[in-house]
Amino acid sequence: MEWKCPECGSAEVLEGTLNAMGGFAFVPCNQTTAIPRGSYMKALACRKCGAVFGFTLTDKPHQLTDRNKEETE
Repeated sequence: MEWKCPECGSAEVLEGTLNAMGGFAFVPCNQTTAIPRGSYMKALACRKCGAVFGFTLTDKPHQLTDRNKEETE
């Protein structure tokens, strides 16, 4: 798939993961489980202007829970 940078329109885009000590992870604020569930993230980066965009959850995003949504259902 070919991506274009939303900032400058360049097609020089790389896909990668967000890393820090242990990796960046998305964890919902409203957890319903005793053990937090999260998902690592991947993103796209423009080689021309440095914009980072297209954040995507990579690890089983269907298993994330949201207590507020469950209470209203």
